[in-house]
Amino acid sequence: MLQKSLVPMNFKRAVIEVNGGCNYTCQMCPQTNPGRSKNFLKKLSLEDFHYALEQVGHTEAIQLEGSGEPTLNSNLMDYIKLAKNYTDSVNIFTNGFRFKGDYMKRCVDAGLDLVRFSVIGYSPSTYKDMMNVDAFDTILQNALELKNYTNRCTLSSYHLILDNDNINFEIDQYRKNFIDIVDAKATIWKQHNWSGMYDNPYQRKGSKKSCGRPFADEITIRAGGLDGEWGAVHPCCQVLGRDDEAVLGHLSTNTVKEIYEGEAYNKLREAHTNETFDDISYCKDCDFLYDDNDVLVYSNIENFKLRQMMTTSLYL
Repeated sequence: MLQKSLVPMNFKRAVIEVNGGCNYTCQMCPQTNPGRSKNFLKKLSLEDFHYALEQVGHTEAIQLEGSGEPTLNSNLMDYIKLAKNYTDSVNIFTNGFRFKGDYMKRCVDAGLDLVRFSVIGYSPSTYKDMMNVDAFDTILQNALELKNYTNRCTLSSYHLILDNDNINFEIDQYRKNFIDIVDAKATIWKQHNWSGMYDNPYQRKGSKKSCGRPFADEITIRAGGLDGEWGAVHPCCQVLGRDDEAVLGHLSTNTVKEIYEGEAYNKLREAHTNETFDDISYCKDCDFLYDDNDVLVYSNIENFKLRQMMTTSLYL
């Protein structure tokens, strides 16, 4: 471990990935196609997690995710308990397959404040087509089990439109088959293009402008890193699929403060200030740059605005 003076940054939000791998092979995710770099398919040790927390400082929210599946960590509850010392709200984003029974209860009892289930597909058949697992009913039951266990931990859900010509139908199906059954705080989005990874059929409209993330009061830390390093800092979670080229520094080499105020981060900010997005390989084709007013098509969360991108807002 580095012997450096650790300065708490006290960000508004920290996204700290505790496991870079995933147990799903979803059709719309770069984890599957083209596949995530092996450099980033790692678990973040509890010791290294604590080291990161010391530098992140006290935050409004800590998300134990990134682009991997947090429930692959059998001791996830230990991460949650530790994170509670540094934040008002500990959140996990999960596919929900393993989040059940005693494991779920121990995570909730450790202080978990919000669980967001990613449910792509509004029926058993569409879910299987998109997420390559025949588990729609399993996820529904896991969500209900959480709801029945506690009302202290917020249950949320995330969905994507599969066919833009049938948006209203799909919204109705998501609500009828999942959202209303489990009483989830839900959002439904049009599909997006992860850092320009795909020839996206869901083209955005409007002019380009900065998404705001390079200037945001937040930090994104990955479990893995380049050349055996760990704790890679990325500008956001949308660089999945371009992990290797989007590294701004490593916690195994530098402190969070050094990275956040460093040359690579400042170069990114300069490109966003000057709107020279083509200078940044993982930004130039990212559809989060488009000022599109038709992205979020449904939400029952009070402070979410329909038809807007989430950008840097806290999840709740």
